[in-house]
Amino acid sequence: MEICCSLQSMANKIGPHGSLILVQIITASYVVLSKVIMVQGISSTVFLVYQFILATLFMGFLALIFERKKMPPLTKQILGGIFLLALIGVTIAQIMLATALYFISSTFESSVLNMIPAITFVLSLITRQEKLQLHTLWGIGKIFGTLLSISGALVLMFWRGGSLTEAAKSSSPNNFISIGMGMSVSTTTVGLVMVVIGVLAFSTWILMLEPMTRRYPAELSMTTIMFLFATLQTGIVAIILNREASQWQLKWDLELLNIVVGGALNSGLANFFVAWCAGLKGPVFVASFAPLGLLFTTILETIFLGQTMGTGSIFGSVMIIVGLYIYLLSKAQEEKYQILIEAGDLDDQMTSSLLQNNQIQQC
Repeated sequence: MEICCSLQSMANKIGPHGSLILVQIITASYVVLSKVIMVQGISSTVFLVYQFILATLFMGFLALIFERKKMPPLTKQILGGIFLLALIGVTIAQIMLATALYFISSTFESSVLNMIPAITFVLSLITRQEKLQLHTLWGIGKIFGTLLSISGALVLMFWRGGSLTEAAKSSSPNNFISIGMGMSVSTTTVGLVMVVIGVLAFSTWILMLEPMTRRYPAELSMTTIMFLFATLQTGIVAIILNREASQWQLKWDLELLNIVVGGALNSGLANFFVAWCAGLKGPVFVASFAPLGLLFTTILETIFLGQTMGTGSIFGSVMIIVGLYIYLLSKAQEEKYQILIEAGDLDDQMTSSLLQNNQIQQC
């Protein structure tokens, strides 16, 4: 019994770190695979629908195996919460990020995606899920580690890939699009707005996961239902935008492999790990691992695509790793302090009760 408890305690300590590192490896692998396999003849919304269908089936199979006997009852409130999770964190976020690539380059989009830890941290302060704690070393360390990791991601991107202006210029051959009434707006602005909406939606989704996993502590089942809702939501959008049968045809080649990897791993398994870690460690802890995605992408591109890893890539990679280490070390110190405080409160209560018993005996 003691061995089982110690193994479970060790899993709770190491599991979230390893799971989120695995999430970033899956995401980086999917990004590199998408660069190799150019999806032609299928729109981004249809592509997402196929991915979400596969994610629903894959996660449903895992939920049936591991959570069949302990699945909590579904209420209208829980279904409504999962529906909002699907709408905000999957449907809106994924459609915005996928469609934005029609207007801006992937480099430009990635630079905004690296702001997820900072935006999540700010939102968590607003919603009081996180405390600033500038009077403590771990409070300063969490902020410094997050900023250093984000800065490393930006260095990794722009030192090896040009400036932000160059990335924006290469995003689209068309500089402006008409929005009616004789007005026009640059394609870069449209793409940037879409990415910002996607990042805000994704950060909000991370914040929503922690309270939702407490209300419904069955992450595999919750992820399955979430992608079922996302399939229906995205499917409605896809049907409206793609009414020709040719836009829904799949090619039985590497394009299908991309959908399998994106659906089962990048959407299904990765989102399950994120939900589990958010409920266990909080939203900012989850978001702090986001810059690792760019680091792993750079490593995989160097290994499999033959891209060179220059000075900027190495320097930025070191900044990401050091920043994440500082944040995790500070987070661990904060958790130890909270445990000591809770233990101290228990000791105080025991002491006061003993004093009361002694006074009663003396009387």
